[in-house]
Amino acid sequence: MISHIPRRSIRFKIFLVSLLPTIALIAAAFLNHQYLTILGESAEQILSKNYKSIKAAQESRKLLEEIRNLFLAPVNREARLADIPPELVKKISDALDICRDNITEKGELELIEQLLQSYSQYKKAVSLLDKRRSKVWEQEIFDIFAITAEMILTIDELVSVNEQAMERAEIETRTLAGQAQRNAVVFFGIVIVTLLSLNYFFSHRIAMPIIKLADQLSTIKEGSGDYPNMPVKTNDEIGVLAGAFNQLFKRISHYDNHRDNIIAAEKEKVRQSEEAKGKFIADISHQLKTPMTSLSMSLGLLQSRGEKLIPEKQKKLYDTAIDDCSRLASLINELVDVSRLETMSQPRPKETLDIKMVITESVTPLIKQAERKGLSIHLDIPDNLPDVTIDSFRFPWVITNLIGNALRYTSKGGVVLFKAYRQGQRCYFQCSDTGEGIKPEYIPHIFDRFTQFSERGKSGTVGLGLAIVKDIIDQHGGDIKVKSRVGEGTSFTFWIPGSIKENTDE
Repeated sequence: MISHIPRRSIRFKIFLVSLLPTIALIAAAFLNHQYLTILGESAEQILSKNYKSIKAAQESRKLLEEIRNLFLAPVNREARLADIPPELVKKISDALDICRDNITEKGELELIEQLLQSYSQYKKAVSLLDKRRSKVWEQEIFDIFAITAEMILTIDELVSVNEQAMERAEIETRTLAGQAQRNAVVFFGIVIVTLLSLNYFFSHRIAMPIIKLADQLSTIKEGSGDYPNMPVKTNDEIGVLAGAFNQLFKRISHYDNHRDNIIAAEKEKVRQSEEAKGKFIADISHQLKTPMTSLSMSLGLLQSRGEKLIPEKQKKLYDTAIDDCSRLASLINELVDVSRLETMSQPRPKETLDIKMVITESVTPLIKQAERKGLSIHLDIPDNLPDVTIDSFRFPWVITNLIGNALRYTSKGGVVLFKAYRQGQRCYFQCSDTGEGIKPEYIPHIFDRFTQFSERGKSGTVGLGLAIVKDIIDQHGGDIKVKSRVGEGTSFTFWIPGSIKENTDE
């Protein structure tokens, strides 16, 4: 689990790389827009002034021609001149003022000053001519016509200057627009190259630690115990990942050590089991040999001299042969237990059964054996025990082995008690006897395989039954404990997991 979020995470770097193009494109678009806006406003302003100046100049020219036509209206020299409206003369002045207010080109000011100076003369001449209206003066009219012609020529020159200015402005606007487009292309090219460089740089910074990490991981051999300590060089997810791998390798190293210790302990256990098994085979061979020799001698005497022996001697030899046969039967049963022990590792299907019925059926064959020894078996099993899931073939061995051991080590007149009860989610079973008990030094090894005690040897058994009992209970997911006091008896208590369904009698 990641303990903290890195300050400079890969997610932030990727976001930064994706954010930079957006910012750059927005900035480029904004600058290009600003540039074109300023250029457009400047061109519009220039063209507007030129247009206003041309329009005003043409208006003044029209007014001059209109006044001149008024002077030319009379058909003879004796006719009276037409009245010149003062507002027409005033409009010429207003138009020239507009031209003066919209100067954009070099030399335009000189033309306007020249027009204003001519207009002053023109206005004065018109005024004098208006005062002498009673008599026509040809010279004054020619002077006005001369000034008018001069002003029209100047106005035409002013219009020409503004028209040329408009043409230049249009050309310059197109030139600047093309330049702006080229600048935008260059700018976008620089931005794209820069972004590609940054993308490559960041992708390299992101990819290389991952590649190095993968190379280091590929060299690790499972179970070698030699795990690298990866250097944490970055404060991002790669650094966190390297740190997590270092922690993982530490746990794996601890696991390997623990596994090696378990394997070593299992090997030692197997070695001790093999040694015990070898000793067991030697001991059981010796124990088989002794009753076989005794049985052979008894039967040999009965065969060769049976008719000559007195009845008491014959009975003694028969009893000895029967005892030897019983000892051989017990030893053979132990050998059968060995084969059972070898098959314990193979799982078997389980069934849900009435545990009271299972216990009763398992104990029934042992009751006659107890009666022959002068012992009694008591069962304490409540009716409301739940059904349990067990291996119906192996679980009865637990009951018969425990009760059989109790009968074997309990003297005449003793009692064997087997009880069952429920506690929580577990079913408990207890087998107690009033026998001779087990010495304290033997109890820690009571469930070991092929371990012999002197009491077992005397009883004609090597005692694999308890090892089988322990294995069967382990396979059922339970456990078994033993308590014993020498001369007072022994009590085995074991449990298995709880029921699948409850009995309806509860």
